[in-house]
Amino acid sequence: MGDANQPRWKSSKVKDGIEEIHIRKWNYFIDYIQEAFSPGSGWVYRGHRKDYYKLESTIDRKIVDKSKTTQLRQDQLNRFKMAIRGKRGANPPQYDEPLEWWALGQHFELLTPLVDWTHSPYTAAFFAFANTGKDDTRKRVIIALNKSEVEGRPELARMVRFYTPFSDENARVLGQNGLFSYSDSGEELEAVIAHEFAGSNAAIIKKIHLPNAERISVLRGLEQMNINHLTLFPDLSGASNYANMQFELYSN
Repeated sequence: MGDANQPRWKSSKVKDGIEEIHIRKWNYFIDYIQEAFSPGSGWVYRGHRKDYYKLESTIDRKIVDKSKTTQLRQDQLNRFKMAIRGKRGANPPQYDEPLEWWALGQHFELLTPLVDWTHSPYTAAFFAFANTGKDDTRKRVIIALNKSEVEGRPELARMVRFYTPFSDENARVLGQNGLFSYSDSGEELEAVIAHEFAGSNAAIIKKIHLPNAERISVLRGLEQMNINHLTLFPDLSGASNYANMQFELYSN
């Protein structure tokens, strides 16, 4: 079968609420997004550079003894609050909501119990493909999660909470159209979904795989959409990374 006659993507059978989709090219990814997701349908997205990464927070990846999750998280938050005293300018806002403190820390690469999401599948694609290294896997993954379905199940909604920061100290969240998920237990989210939707043939998580070889095409396509470091990271770090990526994409 010639390349032109091959399907644009292949989808697995949904198992326990999870579907795997393998897409051959960046342009087909755009087609799939337009066919699979309608605006305002309640899905959120996340990009993974490696296809084996799990849906868990940076701090929960580090906690070996899960019985200590609550205490280790609280110790980390207390440490952060102490460490940033006098470093937030004059009259900084104080927060009653712990997740607001965690969101502030996430902005500055603190290990936190938050998992980043975005309302834009294309922003998620940027995060899947922006960085590269010798240990890259053959596929990169954009995760789509049906937030509306998660919030529609009371027991599951108590386990997994979605949170959008209100603070003006987190400009990146605005640029990325972002939000966070949080769970008290720290249990990996895909496992939670598979347990809650055991036997279901309705896709709650879609794992969309794209070849690593498509990286330059993806980033150039996103550049045409004005999705880049400059728009997603409105600070000096974003400006520097934008210049570096422009050099990589267009200097050769």
